[in-house]
Amino acid sequence: MNIVVFDTETTSVNKPFCYNIGYNIVEVETGKSLLKRDYVVEQVWHNPMLFTTAYYAEKREKYVKAMRSRKTEMSKYGYICRKMIRDFIDYNVVGAYAYNSPFDDGVFTYNSDWYRCVNPFDNMPIFDIRGYAHQFIVDEDFKKFCEDNGYFTESGNYSTTAETVYRYITGNTDFIEDHTALSDSEIETDILLHCIRNGAEVNTAYEVKRSIERKIEKTLTLKDREGGTHEFSYESIRINKDKTRITLK
Repeated sequence: MNIVVFDTETTSVNKPFCYNIGYNIVEVETGKSLLKRDYVVEQVWHNPMLFTTAYYAEKREKYVKAMRSRKTEMSKYGYICRKMIRDFIDYNVVGAYAYNSPFDDGVFTYNSDWYRCVNPFDNMPIFDIRGYAHQFIVDEDFKKFCEDNGYFTESGNYSTTAETVYRYITGNTDFIEDHTALSDSEIETDILLHCIRNGAEVNTAYEVKRSIERKIEKTLTLKDREGGTHEFSYESIRINKDKTRITLK
């Protein structure tokens, strides 16, 4: 059974013009990569004013080097989509995966509408790898890993970004996500295959949790008017960066 793991890099969230598309077609049973492709989208690349607004635009030099060494190909968005469709047919791809897939799915919808071309995922089910990670990786050991290394969200909950999860499954706390499409697809492939090896079913939509709450057990000590001491155990849970829920035990 063959699947594809894909990723996109865009100029913004609200108007996500895509400047980098990468995908990795994988044989599930063996974990073998059958095909890897990495594209720079020509229309955005040749629009300097648009590209300079892009996330990680400082990586432009990296893309230049990749194209010069022919590791990355520059093509128009419509050609990339047609090539993806042919690859999916040639390799009998039965499912697509991305980390935080609603974003990448939306990127293809937006750009395919903008450029008036066929979306390669119109007839392909897309599954969120983050849901796989929440179900098959995020456990008490993972939470301890986050506690030991300080991997938390802005609201104080446990981080489950691809970078954090990859650090956990590899034990490499020095790993830094590249934030280029093919490179990110490769680490997300490793996360997905790790989940499959641990019991996840292929082409299954697992629940993506809004956040992984961080519960902190604390003790509140009060003194009464007679000088007596009273202790109360409670759990502190961050709802967001401005609000905490307190529960007496």
